[in-house]
Amino acid sequence: MHASTVGKFEIEPHLISVPQACQFLAIGTQGLYDLLGAGLVKGVKRGTRTLLLVSSLREYANQLPEAKVAPPRKRPPRHLRTEAESAA
Repeated sequence: MHASTVGKFEIEPHLISVPQACQFLAIGTQGLYDLLGAGLVKGVKRGTRTLLLVSSLREYANQLPEAKVAPPRKRPPRHLRTEAESAA
């Protein structure tokens, strides 16, 4: 393939490195290896390198539960609070 045509394609990788997978999932290296050890994500070896299957990372991320966040408390602005409210 001619070098000038390679840059025109946007090819999504099938395999990514451990640091890239950590960024992909927003977790640390140890957390990623824990997921690998538990079989929750899939990896392959190429020589000494461990590479992760992007499809397995997506599957793992898609199965995570939705975050439940409480609505913010309604409080008056700091400059309008009384001394008793500030101490609590």
